[in-house]
Amino acid sequence: MAIRSKLETKVLKDVSRSFYLSLRFLPEGFRAPTSVGYLLARASDTIADAGELEVEQRRELLGQFVEFVNEGKDFEMPKVGGLPEGEQVLMSRLDECVGALSELPEWQQVSVRKVVGIITEGQRWDLDRFEGTGVVGLKSDEELRNYTYQVAGCVGEFWTEIGFGTESNFARAGREEMMRWGRAYGRSLQLINILRDVPEDWENGRCYLPGAGTQEDLMRERQRWIEEARAGLDQADRYAEALNGKRMRFGTVLPAMIGRETLVRLEESDWAAWEARVKVSRREVYVMMAGAARFAL
Repeated sequence: MAIRSKLETKVLKDVSRSFYLSLRFLPEGFRAPTSVGYLLARASDTIADAGELEVEQRRELLGQFVEFVNEGKDFEMPKVGGLPEGEQVLMSRLDECVGALSELPEWQQVSVRKVVGIITEGQRWDLDRFEGTGVVGLKSDEELRNYTYQVAGCVGEFWTEIGFGTESNFARAGREEMMRWGRAYGRSLQLINILRDVPEDWENGRCYLPGAGTQEDLMRERQRWIEEARAGLDQADRYAEALNGKRMRFGTVLPAMIGRETLVRLEESDWAAWEARVKVSRREVYVMMAGAARFAL
């Protein structure tokens, strides 16, 4: 318990302030597995994004990381420059993350390892898919939808699995319905992240919006995926409304509120504003927290 608490306050807050803000309001039994799962997923994301390392090395490291999480095999991350301080601390404390995982009930350990496995599978697919010269793009909508499921939609399923296993009165809707809404919620949040990063990815030779070959194509295709992300957030609202417990509703609806505001700004952005990166300020997040509290009540 002490290890988990230390990781939550000293590592999670530095790695993702918005996730930390949501997580700290959740019930203790729910917070522990989701915080450990999140930190392990962020660690795999750090490995996948370590641009100083060759693609093949990152792919091998992801495989070793899964063995480290599942079987306790040795894992050592090479020194990589340019990492944010929070991620540097996280990578130096992976042993503690796996130690915290081992403190969880067995069924929660299984759930965490399953979701980390799906996420790393998506990250390895990403590394393979974007090998090549020039701008490499996805060819079909299905590729993008599969990818957003692997790296985020599965997190909505994980969240739901932990919820039903931890709280006997978790939700007023059925398990399968909540799974479907949770999956859509996770996918939409990942899609928003992708949309925010389109200009940067384009500069780095990646294009996640299928069939887009020019900046004009990207501006046009952006709207279609904004609408799909909004549809996912509609299901996120249903998910949050079905939850029992004020703290659960608060912690679950806040990321959706931030996501909706991000979509509004994306929709209003020209290429220059898009390139400068659309962002919701910390002050605005605090205002949304008040709205989330009203929703929860």
